[in-house]
Amino acid sequence: MIIENGHLRVVLFDIDGTLIKAVRRPEYRGAMREILVNVFGTCGRIGEVEFAGKTDLAIYREALEPEGISVDDVRGCLPRIEAAMVELMDRMAKTGEVYRLCPGVRELLEALSVDDRYVKSLLTGNSERLAEAKLRVAGIGHHFRERGAFGSDAEERDHLPAIAADRINRSLGHQLLPANFIIVGDTPRDINCARHFGARVVAVASGQHSVEQLKEYSPDALLSDLSDTASVVSLLSEL
Repeated sequence: MIIENGHLRVVLFDIDGTLIKAVRRPEYRGAMREILVNVFGTCGRIGEVEFAGKTDLAIYREALEPEGISVDDVRGCLPRIEAAMVELMDRMAKTGEVYRLCPGVRELLEALSVDDRYVKSLLTGNSERLAEAKLRVAGIGHHFRERGAFGSDAEERDHLPAIAADRINRSLGHQLLPANFIIVGDTPRDINCARHFGARVVAVASGQHSVEQLKEYSPDALLSDLSDTASVVSLLSEL
């Protein structure tokens, strides 16, 4: 079944800075260093790497490649890294708040859940198991039943929308076009990957980038946050 101009929209949400914000970032980053040292014997240059919008594979490669550790080495050890990161999430959750929802996120996800014009999924730089753990700890994991694309699927974020589309089309039994997909994210890389695939994109300035910074990349829509539920739902229907 090919849907060209139908009303169905698949909304692919980024996670960090779009759905949730870390409350204990220094503690998390410190524990990540320890995990990499335990797995590879070094954390490389992880402290120098910019995380925003990058996949986990890209982050680890940038940090570890100068130490002679290839992206293939990282891929081979990814299950071990993911298991340690999930354990870290659960351990942190027992000692206090780990993530805070960005403004309007819970209300928006609930509104989309009861509107048959929308399918919700994920497009995130987080590895799959880590993404699941973060959303579970944040209390919104149940909203995402369709498997999207993750930072463990490909190193380049530009490759993720096609992966998400293929999985969702097969799951739904449709052949949705790129224009039926809307990426919601908080970084220029979210905008660029949407453009690469041909999807629509809503940029939201709830992360590290301001409205002015995101505006330079010409998203289809630009919001300061997702707090006005009715307006966001209406916007998604018009894209």
